[in-house]
Amino acid sequence: MRKSILFTCLSVLLFIGGCLDLSAQAPSDSLHQPIIRFFDGFSQMNASLFQENTTPDFVLYEAGMIWTNDTLTQKVKPNPTFPFERKNTFTFLRTEQQGDMAWVSYWNQAVIRRGDQIRNARWLESVVLVKQSGRWKIRMMHSTPMK
Repeated sequence: MRKSILFTCLSVLLFIGGCLDLSAQAPSDSLHQPIIRFFDGFSQMNASLFQENTTPDFVLYEAGMIWTNDTLTQKVKPNPTFPFERKNTFTFLRTEQQGDMAWVSYWNQAVIRRGDQIRNARWLESVVLVKQSGRWKIRMMHSTPMK
């Protein structure tokens, strides 16, 4: 009898602990999604994914250059005669949220294939996100290319 009560108590505690873990991960996951979807814009050569996941005043500081959504839209255009493939991998380092503002830092690694050329690229990046109309959007991104 005691073993079954102990087993039941342990099962309940494990279940509650699992629920707490899931709820603790959910905010980070929702904060990471705009970042992942933003980079899907590069992978899919789809500039609308930039605008869907950023604020209208979005700015990207990339290796000494300042880019906006307009800059990205001009740079990312499909070229059917020149095959392009990009696969991004993220390692999220730190995620913090205060109200409707959040900060995320991460490693971004991409394998980029253009025709027969394959390039591995890696960046250390950070973003500031704001919640607008119930959705997290990237307002500012800083990207440092790594050798």
